[in-house]
Amino acid sequence: MGDRPVAVITGSSRGIGRGLAEYFLGRDYAVAGCSRGPATIDRPGYHHTSLDLGDEKQVRDWIRTVKMAHDRIDVLVSNAGLVRPPRLLTVTSGDVLDEFLRTNVAGVYHVLREVSKVMLLRGAGRIITMSSVATALHAEGTSAYAASKSAATEMTKVLARELAPRGITCNVIAPSLVRTDATEALAAEREWHRQVIGSLTIKRAVSMAEICHVAAFLAAPESGCITGQVITLGLVT
Repeated sequence: MGDRPVAVITGSSRGIGRGLAEYFLGRDYAVAGCSRGPATIDRPGYHHTSLDLGDEKQVRDWIRTVKMAHDRIDVLVSNAGLVRPPRLLTVTSGDVLDEFLRTNVAGVYHVLREVSKVMLLRGAGRIITMSSVATALHAEGTSAYAASKSAATEMTKVLARELAPRGITCNVIAPSLVRTDATEALAAEREWHRQVIGSLTIKRAVSMAEICHVAAFLAAPESGCITGQVITLGLVT
């Protein structure tokens, strides 16, 4: 325990989550990260927990452990999310939809709720939910993914109204394509990638540094009047 700020970042073993965890560590935060798998970061100030965000009890126990260790949570970045190759709605099974809902909706819901409880005790905090430009592009093959990200965006906006009287802000970052393990796994979908890039206002992938800059802006104490906003990267909406 101490005065060192604490950031909770989900999905921190790779991709955007890992980049954000390393960024906040570099800014002298203690970082509590999680993923389904083991830790991939070995740095002072970082603690990793392997769990399933879709399991309500696992999330509750994890956040209680973070509170016991630090007695505070200053920043939450709800980043973990399921990504799958694009698939038309007519050939997307109910099982695939259930997987998206479990991770991208229920998982976000559980984390936002449990971290909010800790922040309410101090009357301060910054909540950032990672969404996607897919919610605005309506690209073919993204029905389940875009729907799940839209749900996460909406719950964050509602939570922003609920927590504003207690000094807690809730905002959303919606990046366009980012070069991560998840997107590289979709290498076979290069034509789909080209179509998405062609639909953007800024026709390139977003860099990790750009995402970290926006997250740092929203997490800053001086950003206390910004809440319920969606910052879309690479696209005019």
